[in-house]
Amino acid sequence: MDGAGNAVGTEEFRAAAGPAGRRYFSTVDTRQPEPRREVIDIVSDGASRPVRVRIDTGSHAILLAAWEGSLSGTLDGDPVEIEWGPDLYLDYLSPAFSAATANRLGGTADIEVVYLEPVTCRPRRERQRYELLGEEEIATPVGRFSARRWRYTALRTGWTRSLWIAGDLVVSYEGLFELAAYEPGQSGPFPR
Repeated sequence: MDGAGNAVGTEEFRAAAGPAGRRYFSTVDTRQPEPRREVIDIVSDGASRPVRVRIDTGSHAILLAAWEGSLSGTLDGDPVEIEWGPDLYLDYLSPAFSAATANRLGGTADIEVVYLEPVTCRPRRERQRYELLGEEEIATPVGRFSARRWRYTALRTGWTRSLWIAGDLVVSYEGLFELAAYEPGQSGPFPR
């Protein structure tokens, strides 16, 4: 959604446990900030840290792998190396990144993030805050979920929104994402 709750696209995803963590794969069709179709592919370890990330926005593509002290790979075919460490997080305009961050944190914290810009995938450093507000039940178009409520704040701008996460799934993100269809599979959270 556009931040005010107006639909601007869809993200269709699959998530599953892998040999050493989780894999999230999605296709995005959106009109903002420009019309495009994206592919997002994230592999994380058992602690929700990214191991490999691929984002293809149609006009730009980034492929990153976590190595000792860096996220290394390519951006639009050119080599890229981003300083990386155990206290850094990765973010992009997809609920998968918010779920991984919240699950990795487990509680309220201010964090340093490598944020990949929408469309261009250019990395920049940002400070963010995730505040755990507690457990609550949330109604979605596909049913009610028992979820952890968080408040996200971009510290540079002060922009803030609430989001609800059930397991590895963002079931609602105020004004940004709404779960419109859902098949829990073998390991997903079940609606109440």
